[in-house]
Amino acid sequence: MSKAIEEASGAAASTVEVMQDIGKFALERRVTGEFAKGSIKVMGNVADAVGTYLPVVLIVSSLVKEIVELYENVQYNKRTCGILVNRVEAAETAIKALMRQSEDNLQNFCKQSYYDSFLRFVNCLKQIKKFCVEISNLSKFKNFVTSGAIKDNFEKVIGEFNECSDLLNLAISVATKEQMDKDFTILQNDIVAMKKFLDDIEGGVTSIDNKADDIKSDTSLILGENREIKIVIENIQQQNDKIMEQNRQLLEFKNQDKALSFGSLNDEIDAITSFNKQVNEQSSLHVEAKRINASEIQDPPEIDHRKGSRVIVQKKMFNAVEVACKPIATNNVQKIQKHLAILGKLDTCPYIIKFHGVSELPDKKVVMVFEWAERGTLKEVYTRYKLGWEEKITIARDICRGLAFLHAVEILHHDIRCENVLMTEKMQPKLCNFKFAREVNAVTSQIDDMNAIIHWLAPEKLISFDRDQKGSKRQEESRYTIQCEIFSFGMTLWELAFEKIPYKNKSMVDIQKSVSKGGRESLEFGLTDNPLQTGYGEIIKLAWQQEPSLRPGIQPLFNMMNGLYQKYVLNIISPVIRSNDDDNQDDLTIPDLELSNSTPITPILTVKEGLQAHKAGQYEKAWGCFKGNADVGDVLAKYWCGYYYLEGRHVEKNKKRAMELFKEAADAGNADAQLRYAFCLIDKENQNIDSKKFMEYLKLAADNKNPTALYNLGDVYFSGKLNFAKDIKKGIKYLRQACLYNQTKAIEILKKNNISIYE
Repeated sequence: MSKAIEEASGAAASTVEVMQDIGKFALERRVTGEFAKGSIKVMGNVADAVGTYLPVVLIVSSLVKEIVELYENVQYNKRTCGILVNRVEAAETAIKALMRQSEDNLQNFCKQSYYDSFLRFVNCLKQIKKFCVEISNLSKFKNFVTSGAIKDNFEKVIGEFNECSDLLNLAISVATKEQMDKDFTILQNDIVAMKKFLDDIEGGVTSIDNKADDIKSDTSLILGENREIKIVIENIQQQNDKIMEQNRQLLEFKNQDKALSFGSLNDEIDAITSFNKQVNEQSSLHVEAKRINASEIQDPPEIDHRKGSRVIVQKKMFNAVEVACKPIATNNVQKIQKHLAILGKLDTCPYIIKFHGVSELPDKKVVMVFEWAERGTLKEVYTRYKLGWEEKITIARDICRGLAFLHAVEILHHDIRCENVLMTEKMQPKLCNFKFAREVNAVTSQIDDMNAIIHWLAPEKLISFDRDQKGSKRQEESRYTIQCEIFSFGMTLWELAFEKIPYKNKSMVDIQKSVSKGGRESLEFGLTDNPLQTGYGEIIKLAWQQEPSLRPGIQPLFNMMNGLYQKYVLNIISPVIRSNDDDNQDDLTIPDLELSNSTPITPILTVKEGLQAHKAGQYEKAWGCFKGNADVGDVLAKYWCGYYYLEGRHVEKNKKRAMELFKEAADAGNADAQLRYAFCLIDKENQNIDSKKFMEYLKLAADNKNPTALYNLGDVYFSGKLNFAKDIKKGIKYLRQACLYNQTKAIEILKKNNISIYE
């Protein structure tokens, strides 16, 4: 409660001012005789009634602030999220006006039903926030199985918002049919763009067998005096057929029940995101990078040592594959074990340098073992060779793929530039140098050598760095965000295009002053009007917008870059090559409301208080709390009402009603409800089960990181239960995820079968 109110205080400052105005009005109003007595009584009633609503209004303001902040960092489906943001901001303004006119609305403020409608509105805002999170986050977007499911959820939250607004008599304009049609057009366009992004990014990010190798040249040909890089044309028709098929799928998108394809992309994203969070949130969790026996590291036929920015990197052989051995200080190994363990998980993406593990060379040097990149860094490549625009577009597109994968697993690189992109022999880019990389919400790393990266830094980081230097550091100003990463990506695109470091001849102070005021490098490509260069320049302009909120996410940037590739490159050359242990579920509860006893309104206990009563065995009190909150739309309360009906706690057992409530909560995204509903589908008496629906909801619960669901899903695949075909590999994957949440049964199965808990 106190934390929620604390967080809300800043966002609700104007609401508090409204409440103060009411008090001032009561004191300043000139009254005499009987009229004075009547006025004092009215104002006393107003203060009592409105005081009851103040904590709820503060929560509304806090939620609106969270939704708006979420929108500012949205990477996917931003226009759809914008529709909802506009509505909630309008509602907040209307609520402030309502509070100012509280005396005129006293009759409503004294009604229990009106108070309940406010609580219902709070739950509506929570659902809007949840919807925005899910459609704007690649790792959660898969929760929507079909495009129709997205549309249905959008209609549901809009409908609930409109109904709550009507019940509260909020003075906001009702969306006309014409406006609703426009909103649904925006939604559909966003979904189509998202589907195209998933289709195109999927093939490049997650193809384990990498069939694209079939259409890649075995090697780039370096021809002539200027050593211009050319790539062999091969299998163009196969690529054209793929593009035609993608276009056909987009034209057929009106089929609302068509499944959205995610394939291995989200499986890998899900596993890495889960592992990353567990490693960072559980300090007691022991993980470490893979250890490679020194005897497995051998000398290559030809010795090749390269000087990195700080150390000498040696070329070695590991499992008959060329690798790069990068020294690391012995006293740093234990400090960065978790970081290295996470880095080892990123090798799923072919556009991120593969980390094999840690080893020790004969000279006792401890080294990090990475895949070998024959051509060195992208900076070295553009310095040595003359890159054509087709190659630049292809490289830029694949760097974008690597960034999209990092952002999907909620990791920011923090240092995007050509020097931190390695190039393989086949000219495939690989993001490298993750020493500054952090989770999206983690504290920004302290950068020692600002001069090395200032050329790519976003203006907001330059401004905050300048303030930090002057001793006026503020944490929120210094935080590195996705928008900062997008800006750096734009500067990297410029560097690749013009083959030189941005602002190369400017001092650090001059760069700070210029970029902070909107100054940028020139985008003059030459006298010829080249549409490919023009399109590339437009992407750079979007990425380096001065205002962070105006920079697009990685999805539209990739779609634009991929569009250039398909239009100008493809036909010329081939491609270059919730932890469920967190039972308080704060996000789904209403904080404690300290309400006045002088009003006729009966406050509803929070779900948290209901859970405390349940734990104490006070089932009647708990039931009243769950029922009251469920009636105003609280998802967690619906789950607990279903549980009480299922178990017969204080109420008569009613499995049918329990299933109805479980399904409502499950479809709203509650993982516990998804698990319960799945198991309610098992008819033990008649030895019957709706297997398709059972697996659908069990998978949903597992995707939402319910440990029991992860264990059961893993057990189904591992043991072949309920007549499902065995898939031991998939079973182990889910069992290992369950182990990250200390699911004892999952740990027992793996230990019993002599299978390592960690990969």
